[in-house]
Amino acid sequence: MLSIVVPTFRREAYLPPLFAAVGEQVAALPDPVELLLVDNSPEASAKGVPAPGFVRYLHEPRTGVAHARNRGVAEARGSHVIFLDDDELPAPGWLAAFAAVAHRGARAAFGAVEPRFESPPPPALLTPLDRIFSRRLPAATGAEVQSLRAYLGSGNSMFARTTLALVDPPFDTSFNAGGEDVWLFRQLDDTHRIPMIWCPEALVQEIVPPRRATMDFLRQRRFSDGQLRCLVESDAGGLRALARVALWMAVGAAQLVIFGLAAIVTRPFSEPRSVRLQLAAVGGAGKLLWWRRRKE
Repeated sequence: MLSIVVPTFRREAYLPPLFAAVGEQVAALPDPVELLLVDNSPEASAKGVPAPGFVRYLHEPRTGVAHARNRGVAEARGSHVIFLDDDELPAPGWLAAFAAVAHRGARAAFGAVEPRFESPPPPALLTPLDRIFSRRLPAATGAEVQSLRAYLGSGNSMFARTTLALVDPPFDTSFNAGGEDVWLFRQLDDTHRIPMIWCPEALVQEIVPPRRATMDFLRQRRFSDGQLRCLVESDAGGLRALARVALWMAVGAAQLVIFGLAAIVTRPFSEPRSVRLQLAAVGGAGKLLWWRRRKE
């Protein structure tokens, strides 16, 4: 059996299309499949959404994505757990691709992601938005990609339950504000040497609403990503971790100065290039000011 865990938080409108897309593929697969919808809103806002028979509703009132994912893992019955975000729509063949990889004994696998903009974004923002909302790796199907774990995420991923059992809990709830998957991947790679398999045939589209296709969103996201890199390093503890944090802070300071100045210089000549440089500078600022981000 395969278990699909979908954490959701007040996105009821996205669920019927997701159920329909998954349902078509469940019907075509010989293996049994369950979808665990983990409602992470305190008021259980998704409880009334009509769902097909393969969907099992769970209410996890402790808000935070790590709580929601851990609840799904604890309740899953399958040999492998697939994580699908509530704003992702599987393309045809998605489930069959993951099932094939599971049958071949994969312990961790990651599918491709393409953005689906609800309205066309500003042209100058298209490239950085595509970078955030897509997953395309320079690797062949079936290749090990743990060296590229910085470009991975738990949305559209699959793990053997035995793999997730290596880390207790799989998702550290101190990272409920984000980064819980980064921490898990680090443990699986550095401590347990788990191969991470690239499965681009397991493709999903990530829905990008207009409120996320803005410069403000991009700045916040890049700043947060910069902070997260140092935050994860600091949690490892010890002198080595401190040295790595210091290195990343130095890199961040250089990025802030070099890319910030370059963004100003290029602004009159190329808005897209200036935007990309400005965002690189913001990411550097996040590394430099990582300590301002508190874990939950």
